[in-house]
This record gives sequence, structure tokens and C-alpha cells, in this order.
Amino acid sequence: MSASSTTSVHTSLDVPFADTSAQQLSFSLTADVREPLARCDHRFGPRTISLRLLGASHQVIVDDGHRRLCETVACLPDVGTPLPGTVADGVYAFSSRVDRCDLARLESVVAGLVRRTCDHRAAGLPALLGRFPGRPLAVTAVIASADDDTITWQTWHTYPQCGELVTTTGELRGTPAR
Repeated sequence: MSASSTTSVHTSLDVPFADTSAQQLSFSLTADVREPLARCDHRFGPRTISLRLLGASHQVIVDDGHRRLCETVACLPDVGTPLPGTVADGVYAFSSRVDRCDLARLESVVAGLVRRTCDHRAAGLPALLGRFPGRPLAVTAVIASADDDTITWQTWHTYPQCGELVTTTGELRGTPAR
């Protein structure tokens, strides 16, 4: 296991907070690779995972040198698939959840994410947390880990203006599907 990070674990995203609610998020496995605001690349054996923050959105790319999976959760005008609760095909699985949160709960969640991403990176695992200028509770975070043949990642997207927390989990078994 080796890490190659191009962004520190916590980064200030140099863009205004633009996503307005979880309802605007879409899901894609076919969207083009986007230029990230922050990224963390990591090798798990023959597979590379790239965690990418696209603002209040994310992209996770898993590549084994032959095939690639690109999961995108973002407000994309060209993608009309709403964020699903679950997707599974036997090799890849995705789940998402939207929770309503009051301000105190969001503060607690963000503080926990700061600790969790620091601890994850300190353990040599990929993690990113992006904050928006002037919006301390508006964050996007992603972490990843792996065991024998499975890579798992989790993401968190907070929307403090409407009291929402979006949590996603992705899992890829064996080699990635294209």
C-alpha cells in the first residue's frame, strides 16, 4: 500500500459554495473525468484510487491499468440521473442517504469529519476534506480503504443552508468494470 497525495488532507476550496441542496445532486458512472479542486491518489496493490473534490461534489476513480470505474456525485447539468438510494451489480455497489440535521448536529458531524480524515491520512490511507471560504459547515469529505480484493470509500456532503447531510458509500470488488 502506498500513497501519492497531491493535496493536503484538509483544503480550502477556492470556489464559492454553489450547490443548494441534496436534491440537485446526480449520479453517474459514465460522466467525463472532471478537473478536481483537490485530489488524493493512492495505490492499493495493482489498483489506483483517485479521490477528487469537485466542490460540493465528488468523483472517485478506481483503475487497475486495464479497466476503470469513475463514480461521480455532482450537480451536473448534462447528467439527469437523480442520486439513487442504492446501485449494485455484484462487483460495484453504491448507496446514498440524505439526513436532515440541525446546526448543532452539523457542527458535530463536521468536527468528526475533520478528526476522521486526519486519522485516516495519518494511518497512510487516502482522505480529503474540502471547506468553502466563509462557510465553515459547508464541507465535502471522502476517505477510502481496502482489504484483499475490495476497495471501499465513503463521502460526506454538507448543505448547512438547508440542514442536509448526504452520505455515500461505494465498494468495488475485484477488478473495476469500465
